[in-house]
Amino acid sequence: MHPDRPTFLGVEACDLTTPLPAADAILFGASDATPYVVGQTSHAAKAPDFIRRALRHYESDLTRWDFDQEAELLAPKLRVLDGGNLVTDPTTPESNRDVIRTSTQAVLSAGAVPILLGGDDSVPIPFFEAFRKSKGLTILQIDAHLDWRDQRNGSGHTFSSTMRRASELPWVRRIVQVGLRGIGGSGRAELDYAKAWGAKIVTARDIRLHGIANVLKEIEDDSECLITIDCDGLDPSVIPGVLIPQPGGLSYFDVVDLMQGVASKCRIVGLDIVEFVPERDVQNLGAIAISRIICIALGCIRKRAA
Repeated sequence: MHPDRPTFLGVEACDLTTPLPAADAILFGASDATPYVVGQTSHAAKAPDFIRRALRHYESDLTRWDFDQEAELLAPKLRVLDGGNLVTDPTTPESNRDVIRTSTQAVLSAGAVPILLGGDDSVPIPFFEAFRKSKGLTILQIDAHLDWRDQRNGSGHTFSSTMRRASELPWVRRIVQVGLRGIGGSGRAELDYAKAWGAKIVTARDIRLHGIANVLKEIEDDSECLITIDCDGLDPSVIPGVLIPQPGGLSYFDVVDLMQGVASKCRIVGLDIVEFVPERDVQNLGAIAISRIICIALGCIRKRAA
C-alpha cells in the first residue's frame, strides 16, 4: 500500500500524472465534474474514499474465497493499481472534465481498464469522451433515471444530461439503460428522444418480471461494453446512501448476474460508479455493496483476460 494514502483492497498505488506501468485495471476517484449548483461541491464528493475503506479488513489476505465470483477475492495474477483521487474543484467544471478525460485516456493508453469512482452523475460524461478510439462502444447504464435532458439550470453537462451527451459521441453505437423506475427529472419529450435515438430501456419492473435476459439480449457478442452505475439504480435496501431513494430497484445479485452475463458475451472496457452519498449510508451497507460490485467487475476482467 502507498504509505501516504489508502488504496482499494490495499493494492499498489500509482501516479496518473506519470507514465503508467502495465496493469489489468486502474482505479481512480473524481469528487467533482460539473456541479448541479455552480460552485457547490458534489453531494457525492466523499464517496471515493469511503468506497476504498469499505473492505479494508480483507486487505491482509486477498486469496480468501469469494463465493460471488467462485474464485479468489483478487486473483494473484491480476494486476490492479489505484491512482488515488483526481484534483477537482467545483468552481472549475471545464478543468474537472479535462482531468477526468485525460486521466481516463492515460489508463486506456496503458492497456488497462479504467474504474472511476464518483462523484455525481456528471462525472461519467468526460469518462465516456475518453473512449474515442473504441470501434463501437456499448454503454450499459444502471440507473433509476433516464438522464436525457439536453440542459438543466443552463448546463448540458450536469447529472440530468449524462446519457444525452453519450448519445452524441460518434463512437457510442449502443445504449442500454436498466433499472428505471419512479419519478425523475425527465418528461415525455426526453423519453421519446431516447427511444428515437435507439436507446434500449429495461425498467426495474421488467427485471423483476423477466430477470436479466432482456438486458443480455441487447448486448452484442464480442463488442466493447462500458458499464456506468448510478447507485440509485439499486434498491435502497442495498445502497441506502443516495440523494433520492426510489423503492423497487435492482438487487445486488441482479447486478452481479448482469455484469457476469455481459462479460460472458463481450469485453468490459470501463466501469464507473457514481451518486453514492456516504453521509446517508446505513451501517456502511452501501459502501460495502459498491466495493463488492467492483470486486465482481475485477473478476470479470480477469476471466476475459485469461
